[in-house]
Amino acid sequence: MQKNGKLILVEGLCGTGKSTLAERLHRYLQQQGISSHFYDEGAKGHPVSLNWHAFFREEEYAELLERYPSVAEEIRSRAISGDHNYLIPYRDVTAFNEPESEALRAELKARELCWTDSPVATLSEFTHAIERHWSRFAERVSATDDVCVLEAVFLQHQIHDLLKHYQADDVQIEQHIRRIADKIAALDPVLIYLAQPSVREQQTWISSVRSKPHYATEDNISFMEKRKQIELQLLERMPLPAFTINNVNRDWDEVFRRMVEVIAPRLISNA
Repeated sequence: MQKNGKLILVEGLCGTGKSTLAERLHRYLQQQGISSHFYDEGAKGHPVSLNWHAFFREEEYAELLERYPSVAEEIRSRAISGDHNYLIPYRDVTAFNEPESEALRAELKARELCWTDSPVATLSEFTHAIERHWSRFAERVSATDDVCVLEAVFLQHQIHDLLKHYQADDVQIEQHIRRIADKIAALDPVLIYLAQPSVREQQTWISSVRSKPHYATEDNISFMEKRKQIELQLLERMPLPAFTINNVNRDWDEVFRRMVEVIAPRLISNA
């Protein structure tokens, strides 16, 4: 079989089954003879996620190389150049994990671009760096015959940081997500959004399942309700096919069946 689309995005709040069902969808594609790659939000070697990427402006990057001459070449070989800034992926880099590189590791961690408590980039630097990374990803995938199944990286990570750290308004969030959507348009993407009726019930349940009590706090529930509201509004205006699947009873098999229904028309038999 061959496919029309090269990108399947699976989104939703914590506890909606994104990771499990996205990976199951990936295995289904492979069973259909389709070359598929699955990346959850924390996967090593993720082609889009910018977790474990440190952000440096041009002059800061030059100073970093001067401060750590023994690993400067390693830094240069990994650095991703943007417009007057650099991203340095540092997860599981042997040279950065040596005892003598402890200060460097601490500095890289303190300058993470995403999912951090202390953002170092401005709003425009943050959005531009992410948009450029999606553009690079689209170019790479366009040159292959593979399908990528990505979980929780198109909406979740961006919106989390934009709300938490940059106090971005709805217009700024939509403009950013739309610019990413434009960059991946050539991949003929489809977005599947998994939802449950009650955010409060959902967060309370996942808090007990994962033994993470902070999920059930009033602050987190309020934040997740705000996120869901923004995400559902975005889906209505996205320039790509987007499907919301409500999982009322946590019937994972039924949700998966509906996910397959979404992507089935995009699979074309060579027979």
